[in-house]
Amino acid sequence: MTPEETLELLSQIALVDDRVVKVDHIEQRAQVTMWAVVLRDVPLQFAGEAVGRHYAESAWPIMPKDIAARWRDQVRDRLGRSTGTFEPTDHPHLDPDDVGGYVAALRAHRGAVAGGDAEPVGLRELMPAVGDRLGGGRVAELVPANDEFREVREQQYPRRERPAVAVELAVHCPVCGSSPGRPCRLQHNGRQMKGTHPSRRDVWEAQQMTEGAES
Repeated sequence: MTPEETLELLSQIALVDDRVVKVDHIEQRAQVTMWAVVLRDVPLQFAGEAVGRHYAESAWPIMPKDIAARWRDQVRDRLGRSTGTFEPTDHPHLDPDDVGGYVAALRAHRGAVAGGDAEPVGLRELMPAVGDRLGGGRVAELVPANDEFREVREQQYPRRERPAVAVELAVHCPVCGSSPGRPCRLQHNGRQMKGTHPSRRDVWEAQQMTEGAES
């Protein structure tokens, strides 16, 4: 908001709450300057709506921080609902190799979303566009994994076979002191580990070698 817009806002507030606007000319000038600084990023229309919401909820005189806080909440919400990107086709003048130009355009788009000049584009809004680029007018959809997908994934990325129970649990752990059959525990907090200490595996393998040599 500019000082002129701030003065207009204060004039509107004075119609509903004469406790806010200063009467003395010098004090009023200082008030306009201070409000303009606090609300420099807030559009006049939003500030007017924020004033209405304030007096709908509170009987206290409104302060510029009340308007600024509502504006920050809206900006945070709008940016939170946005993917933070835009379609390059919407900016045909951009050179694909112009990184600086792309960053500037991206920042301008973020500013437009934050200021309400552009609507936030979430993932759902982007999905139809992705589907159109796939050809045939198809729309990409997120679907749960099925048996066919799991089978293909297993072929492409086979999991390493591991025994159901770690064989090294049969021996004493030299690191955490767990007795045979008991799980290993972290030394700093005593919490149970998902696996075992490598040294325990070494002990088990050494025992197997010893038993094999004796037999």
